[in-house]
Amino acid sequence: MISRRKFIGGLLGAGLGGPGLMKLWTSETPFSEACHVRSVKIPAPAGWAGKTALFLTDIHYGYFFGPAETTLLNAITSQHKPDLVFMGGDLAQTPKTDLTAFFSSWSPGCPTFFAPGNHDLTVKLTGSILPQAREAGLIVLSNRVETWNGLVFVGFPSALRTRQQLSLLQTSGLKIVLGHEPDMWDQYTQPDLIQLAGHTHGGLVRLRGTPLYLPTLGRKYPRGDFSGESNRLLIVSAGIGYTDVPVRINCPPEIIKLEFV
Repeated sequence: MISRRKFIGGLLGAGLGGPGLMKLWTSETPFSEACHVRSVKIPAPAGWAGKTALFLTDIHYGYFFGPAETTLLNAITSQHKPDLVFMGGDLAQTPKTDLTAFFSSWSPGCPTFFAPGNHDLTVKLTGSILPQAREAGLIVLSNRVETWNGLVFVGFPSALRTRQQLSLLQTSGLKIVLGHEPDMWDQYTQPDLIQLAGHTHGGLVRLRGTPLYLPTLGRKYPRGDFSGESNRLLIVSAGIGYTDVPVRINCPPEIIKLEFV
């Protein structure tokens, strides 16, 4: 299978579709201009009506996303005044990325829950991302459950790196699940469940609404919202940063705003 890097490189080199059919966002585009905020309304459990949360994922800090972009991201986040921030996986580009500059600018004014993605972890689950996140005050959910103001949050590490403890989902009431890879949704079969996923970057390149390349465990549910039986919902974000190549075509960076109604 051709790599995403070679495929997109060939696409750009060939100029397929012409400039009139493609809208590009590259590493040279100011983040504040490129980023879209998409609202999703969800039924509010007791005490949550009127509250909001932002879901940020796939920042890939260290790969065409640095201190300047972090400052803009923090400003956008703070502008929406969320009650919570959910940070999906791939915060960092590699398990050894230094996040000091990121966390020095990160101050959303509310708790931040973080579950690691495949770029944050090695196969042996070593690396410095989780310790850095904990030291910075993030609530790290890696095969862990946290109850906050009566709402249950479940966070899993990347399914591409380790086994997920699916037994953690066996709890009553609404559960918000940070699960990096969207195709794992088929295994999250418990009722009253909302999975927040990323990983796919929406394909990075989309022509006529179709993504041209998608990663393992991100091919069935590439972007958007998907509903299932027993009050189950999957929300897949196109993510914020880049992976493999610093370009997006018809697929801008995205923040999800959850509105409890």
